[in-house]
Amino acid sequence: MELCEKEDMGIQFSHTLDEQIRGQILAGFRLLDLYEDYNASGVLKDFGVPTFWATLAEKPLDL
Repeated sequence: MELCEKEDMGIQFSHTLDEQIRGQILAGFRLLDLYEDYNASGVLKDFGVPTFWATLAEKPLDL
């Protein structure tokens, strides 16, 4: 079965790392940490490609 024929697949959209991090910096946030994670299964996990990430950022009160 081709990947596009699977009924349980969807399309996901996300900002690029560049868009997300630059947007946070331009909004006055300080980047404190970054975390990557993987799907529980699938081709990307099999190849060790992170599919999720999150930032920990804070906006200083003096801005």
